[in-house]
Amino acid sequence: MACMAPEPARAPRTVVSLRLDPDALQRVTARARALGVSRTALVERYILEGMHRDDHPLIDLRPRHGTTAACVAGRRLEVRHVIEQLRARDGDRAAAAADLGVGLHIVDACVAYYGAHREQEDAYAAAVAAGSAELMALDLAAEAAARPA
Repeated sequence: MACMAPEPARAPRTVVSLRLDPDALQRVTARARALGVSRTALVERYILEGMHRDDHPLIDLRPRHGTTAACVAGRRLEVRHVIEQLRARDGDRAAAAADLGVGLHIVDACVAYYGAHREQEDAYAAAVAAGSAELMALDLAAEAAARPA
């Protein structure tokens, strides 16, 4: 089983009052219990994920290699692959897009995401490059198990 990296230290929390629909609150409470996290942590995660979706609508965050990978929505293509291809093509966006079989808008979305999350993406790419074949095999097995029969 892959383990998650410890969360970085956070600044002190600020108290905010929210008015939620009772059904929404019940669902969040049940989901938080099922996941073994606090309701506050889950609501914060959902807010941040929603903001991410607004900022980068073509990029999904998916569990991979014991952490989270930024991937092109609806594809198995990771942002790091697009950035690697751009580097291999000396920044030629059209050539990278052609090599990957995607439109320029996909390359541009990955470049925008990478620009906003460079440190995180570079650390993820380095971790994957240094990672074991065992972790990658676990990821492939999990993906295969999740596919409909």
